[in-house]
Amino acid sequence: MEKPIDFKQVAAQLANPSGEMGRTIAKNMNRSNGDMTRRTVDMLGIQTGEAVLEIGPGNGALATYVRDKAWGVRYMGADISPTMVEEATRIHREAIADGRMAFSLVDGTALPFRDAAFDKVFTVNTLYFWEEPELQLSEIRRVLRPTGIFCLAIASKAFMETLPFSRYGFRLYSPEEASQLLANNGFTIAQRAIGHYGTTGQSGAVLREEITILARIN
Repeated sequence: MEKPIDFKQVAAQLANPSGEMGRTIAKNMNRSNGDMTRRTVDMLGIQTGEAVLEIGPGNGALATYVRDKAWGVRYMGADISPTMVEEATRIHREAIADGRMAFSLVDGTALPFRDAAFDKVFTVNTLYFWEEPELQLSEIRRVLRPTGIFCLAIASKAFMETLPFSRYGFRLYSPEEASQLLANNGFTIAQRAIGHYGTTGQSGAVLREEITILARIN
């Protein structure tokens, strides 16, 4: 008999991957979230020489995709998981050595970067775990240049509620709730896209409703 899945443990690992299970979770997330992340990066319109921050990159599977969007792009990944920062640093050691890529361990709220350090900031499927989203968004505004763009991508509340692990520590958002959160915290919505895309779930292929919001500082 197979051991039943501990969905509470799965949720904890999705929020903050650690150890060998965390490394496995990261590989699974790369498969399920890879296309979603690429779509998000494509929407950012990254330009030559820009500095880009990804919040929650995991093991940095898409870091090279970001860096190679334009000549001279500088990529920074900020993650709360020591395991993921260690993995990303190992995987991308050569790119880090050339000075155009780096990974930083953060506490989930404060960002250890100077004011107006980045042209573009994005995050994919991390909002669910933000304990103090108002403070996190304040930090994003601080590190984003006045003319910069923030892109937030999540799966919708309607979809996430169908997943057995989302009842453990996830805060879920509808498109309207996610947009209002940004609007209430100093951002102007420039574009909002809602799409339905195939991805891999616990029981096989599923259709996921994704919300992607481009925003600028007010």
